[in-house]
Amino acid sequence: MHALVKQTKARSGWPAKKTLAALGIARRSYYRWLREEKWAKELAEPPPRPVQVYEALPEEKAAVLGYARRHAELRHRELAWRMVDADVACLSPSTVYRILKEAQLVCPWRRRSKRHREEDEKATRPDQIWATDLMYVRVGAATYFFVNFIDEYSRYVVHQELLLGMDGVTVGLAAQAAIATLPRGEDGKPLVRPMIRSDNGSGYVSKEFKVVLPENGLDHQPIKPHCPEENGVVERSNRTIREHLEGEELRNLVQAKEVFGRIIRRYNEERLHSALGYLRPVDYYRGNPAAQQAARRQKMAKARHRRRERNLGLQQGTLPYTGPETVATT
Repeated sequence: MHALVKQTKARSGWPAKKTLAALGIARRSYYRWLREEKWAKELAEPPPRPVQVYEALPEEKAAVLGYARRHAELRHRELAWRMVDADVACLSPSTVYRILKEAQLVCPWRRRSKRHREEDEKATRPDQIWATDLMYVRVGAATYFFVNFIDEYSRYVVHQELLLGMDGVTVGLAAQAAIATLPRGEDGKPLVRPMIRSDNGSGYVSKEFKVVLPENGLDHQPIKPHCPEENGVVERSNRTIREHLEGEELRNLVQAKEVFGRIIRRYNEERLHSALGYLRPVDYYRGNPAAQQAARRQKMAKARHRRRERNLGLQQGTLPYTGPETVATT
């Protein structure tokens, strides 16, 4: 009926009162129909989206997408904390994940079951427990053995070496080189004596290896046979190292040592480790992780304060954020 009235008005040029009289429609009924039609449209429309006070700003979303495209090898958690440290965008990993998912730049996350180590198995300070393991490496036409000693608390590789063999003498010399990296007192003896954890390989159970550790005051803890998860820290680091070896052509021993040195430097000094709150191993081994985490919290809180002002459309800015560092992050 409303369409008929509109069509008649357009053709005749009459006002609504005359048009309704010509069509025999009561004005009260006609205007009631208009109100009901308006109400029906309002009910059909979704309710307005409430203002999200701490929603990421458009420029922050653009910064996240640009940074993610330039660093496609990084996962969203490491990506988020790298952007915080580099002052690109101060957003939580969950917010970064949502932004990347909306842009179809990330695959859906699936939880994987894994064994969690007991608290008494974990190191609580640097140089308390060192883990070590051997890994076969093909260099040219020859086979070498990559050995590394990793600090379990900080995940810092304190020593790595390519060995010609895995006998007790060779592994013992590598252990002596790792022990030489420890801080020493005026008497030349190590100030700390980490316990060495290893599997039951022939080099680690040999009498030559067992002699090296007592001479330096260190204890040895072999894991249970057929239980590699007890040495999971070094096993996982070897997996990461092997992933970085993909695409590398190891032609000779000299070139292979350069490649491994570059990979270990990146592992220790550049890569953000998930088990360390996405800090670098060097930050935990000889740095001040508490100060770096506090600086991150301060950056996140300031960014939340800035987003609140923008999203609420405040005409006059409030005072700069100077509150506690323990404010929850978004």
